[in-house]
Amino acid sequence: MRRLGLAALVLAAASCSAGVETQPPATAAPGVRIAKMPPSAKDVLEAALASANVPLKSSTHCAGAGTEPSDATIGRYLAGFLAELSAPDKKNWIETKVEPGRSAAGEPVSICTVTLRHEDGDDRWGWGVQFHVRSSDGLVLADSFSCVGAG
Repeated sequence: MRRLGLAALVLAAASCSAGVETQPPATAAPGVRIAKMPPSAKDVLEAALASANVPLKSSTHCAGAGTEPSDATIGRYLAGFLAELSAPDKKNWIETKVEPGRSAAGEPVSICTVTLRHEDGDDRWGWGVQFHVRSSDGLVLADSFSCVGAG
């Protein structure tokens, strides 16, 4: 699949909700739930996209992160790096990882990581998000998002 097509496909998936159940927010949390546990790579990507409105400022690891100073949400942060993957003749890919862990409150969770990777000679980077999905009910914990990566 062409890289530009991959980026467009991933961004288009943000409007779909096949494996993730979205509920109206009771508070600032987006109310995103994973349909089956443990999450698959597709579930992790969909949950990250469905959490696009989570503010970057909700995490000390995300405050001020992004490809532009005006990036204010997880969605804008990810969209900026996905847009960078559209350059032709570059090596680009998406990594997902799910590990068992515990939330800040001590609950069992799946620790989910999405990393957008780019490699072009000496220009190598990987940026993304990490978040927790509560094992008991599949709820994506909005306050667990952090921005990860290096370049």
